[in-house]
Amino acid sequence: MSKDKATTLIKILIILIISLSMLFIPYESLGVAINPIQARVVSLFVLAALMWILEPIPIWTTSVLVITLSLLCISNQAFNFLKPQRYNVSEVNAIICQAVGKDESSPAWQKSVVTHDKEGKEVLVTPLAALQKDVKARLDKKATLSSEEIFTSLNYLTLKAGQDAAKAATKAAEAGNAQEAEYQNQLSGQMHKAAENLLQPALQKDIKALKITNLMQQKSTMATFADPIIILFLGGFFLAAAATKYRLDSNLAKVLLKPFGTNPKYVMLGLMVVTALFSMFMSNTATAAMMLAILSPVLAAFAPEDRGRAAFALCIPVAANIGGIGTPIGTPPNAIALKAMQDMGLSISFGKWMAFGVPFVIVMLLVGWLVLVKMFPINAKELKLEMGGKFLKTPKAIIVYITFAVTVGLWVLSDMLKLGIDSNTIAIVPIAVFSVTQVITKEDLKAMSWDVLWLVAGGFALGVALQETSLAKDMINAIPFGEWNATALMIGAGFLCLFMATFMSHTATASLLMPILAGVAGAMVSSGSLDGAGAIGLLCAIAFASSLGMALPISTPPNALAYATGLVEQKGMAISGTILCLLGLGLTFVLMYTLQGVGFFG
Repeated sequence: MSKDKATTLIKILIILIISLSMLFIPYESLGVAINPIQARVVSLFVLAALMWILEPIPIWTTSVLVITLSLLCISNQAFNFLKPQRYNVSEVNAIICQAVGKDESSPAWQKSVVTHDKEGKEVLVTPLAALQKDVKARLDKKATLSSEEIFTSLNYLTLKAGQDAAKAATKAAEAGNAQEAEYQNQLSGQMHKAAENLLQPALQKDIKALKITNLMQQKSTMATFADPIIILFLGGFFLAAAATKYRLDSNLAKVLLKPFGTNPKYVMLGLMVVTALFSMFMSNTATAAMMLAILSPVLAAFAPEDRGRAAFALCIPVAANIGGIGTPIGTPPNAIALKAMQDMGLSISFGKWMAFGVPFVIVMLLVGWLVLVKMFPINAKELKLEMGGKFLKTPKAIIVYITFAVTVGLWVLSDMLKLGIDSNTIAIVPIAVFSVTQVITKEDLKAMSWDVLWLVAGGFALGVALQETSLAKDMINAIPFGEWNATALMIGAGFLCLFMATFMSHTATASLLMPILAGVAGAMVSSGSLDGAGAIGLLCAIAFASSLGMALPISTPPNALAYATGLVEQKGMAISGTILCLLGLGLTFVLMYTLQGVGFFG
């Protein structure tokens, strides 16, 4: 056995031992309530993280493994022996009994309701048993359960049973059956009273104390292969392939980068500025796809051994991720933060956001540029782009030019013009046009980076597992944010957000954290321990931290697109990304405290 193979096997063995050990940690003794399914998600998370970091196998194959294990071990279509009971049926039935009342002479305990067994035969059961059966049937159909959902189901079905009894009483009265009418009226009153009883503190406490186990949904896992972002990736691949094939990339690159001279370092800085500017007003992923589509001739100008190629490939996702921070519409976490502020009665204008967001972007672009130049030294002293001839004027070339312009134009202007279509939908335009017109052929398709789509889908699947099993939410809720002071809250929440955004969708991270922190901040404002400016600073910091998670190819789609070029090693991306994450987070804290100190937020 070769030394490389032995090293790989040792890495895999260590990863398996560490990840499997996660299944046997006594979480409850550590003060964290985790059910068996969530423990498996923790194990899967650790397995994936170590596999992606140590890379004993190609990272896209790790994504395939993540999806496979998700389906087999933690989904609603997993092996039967791996599926735990989602909730305690006996405890729910006991709550129903308490709400209805324990008087066995009351209507709810009498045998007078016709229902059907599993074979479809009619059977007589008590109204109470029928209600319990209906509740179980409704809860079993729910993809995701929570104490709120269980209460809603109990309340709805109890009221429905009362309404059905009232209708039955009316029919019995009309038929002249006074005894049945009286019985149904009594049953209706009892069920309506039961619905009121469910609001009692004791029963509410019992409902909230129910242990719930949510499974990852098979459909959600499978849907990661066709997530709208996947189509956005494909659209970017099609644009890049067509641009290269018809020399549009070399012509555009020379036009856009001409103002920045021929020094490779300044050309890269110019490329970052252009990317960040686009990213402030359009999707980060769409921006990265567009800019990487014109990067090919720039990379071709370097010698194969020049590490500057990696710097240029990495500068696109770095600038795209950072640029989105500059405006409220640049990235979804910004919009989520603004919505949370509005719900608290706070506000910040578009211009005021840009007043601190754009300077932050400028500083971080310079920091990112310096980090990349230092980590990936550029050997070339001069960068001259060859035009490769004039713009082609063949019919297919003209189709490429028009489609490229229309796609980019829609990406930039769709929100401003309120066209009602998003970047993912727009991305299918070049796919359709280039396929129908045979600009992109079957041979061109074979050359595209399909492994990157697997990589992205695996990252999405891990995020779905964290959310649908409620692990992310439960772990966040287990952190006593309310007991922290304002400084600890911002720092602690910022680092937590950054960690989550490294492995999850930035939007999903912000969606999970923002409501909780907004609630904590609101309570602190009410108590006087935090002012409105502090609350705005906290939520802005979380929005910034969500966008700074960019240490891995799975952290953000622009990273994955850059990784698809084949010029970026995961190790280099992880080191540079981690440095920028931490520097960016530190700068965020300093910026927010400075803005609060000078009264910028009012």
